[in-house]
Amino acid sequence: PPHNQPDNLSILGLRLKFSLSTLHPPISHPAMRVVLATVAAASAGDCLCIFDIDRTLTGSQGSAGSPCPTDEEISGVYDVAYAGGTLVLSEVSQFIAQTFCSQCYIGTISAGSASGAGSAERGVLHDKLAVPGHLPTTSWSACSPVTSPLVTGCPDGTKQNAVGGIVSWYQQHVGASIANGDVHFYDDRADNVKPFASTGYNARQISCSSRDSKYGNAIGLCGAEVSEIVPDAGVQVCGGDDALVV
Repeated sequence: PPHNQPDNLSILGLRLKFSLSTLHPPISHPAMRVVLATVAAASAGDCLCIFDIDRTLTGSQGSAGSPCPTDEEISGVYDVAYAGGTLVLSEVSQFIAQTFCSQCYIGTISAGSASGAGSAERGVLHDKLAVPGHLPTTSWSACSPVTSPLVTGCPDGTKQNAVGGIVSWYQQHVGASIANGDVHFYDDRADNVKPFASTGYNARQISCSSRDSKYGNAIGLCGAEVSEIVPDAGVQVCGGDDALVV
């Protein structure tokens, strides 16, 4: 995991982090942002990426292949979310190691249950999120009190309240020092992203190009794409820069 020693590499990382959030115009190419963010995260201190589960780490059941060509259906694993069905993993679940979050600690905050204690879905999600090596537990937690970075059962619109518990868990269990500005949260629902405004945490709505019309486009369809997992500062909902919430 990222270290905290204040050497020349750390100073470089801090400068890169500052540049990513203040450049005008900002760096727009997703691949370049990921490269710079990975260098910054690895050198400037601890960071934390937190993901919603349903329609962020997962896609709509039955959607893999078409209309979600980069999603993967996991045969024999049931997902209770929404209408229920065979678990479908989003692009990000499969390739989290290709994002800057590969250099960060990992957590989840979900309104759902990830199919409940001991479920095959929880096992699959844990194993995917643990690939980069920065998820040092297999335990899951309720929304309050937070006893693990893998949190479920937080009502929509309240997820920001569970972030402090995840930060504290990593501080207590692995000695991490995670500043508010180094926390990045990703969710498909705007009503879960907007409440992060003025918290000091960063939050971004994802699955912007694929929305589920059966739910009035309020939720994602295919889930998070790798290109959406960027380290941008602030709170961003789908719709472009004009939709920025500060």
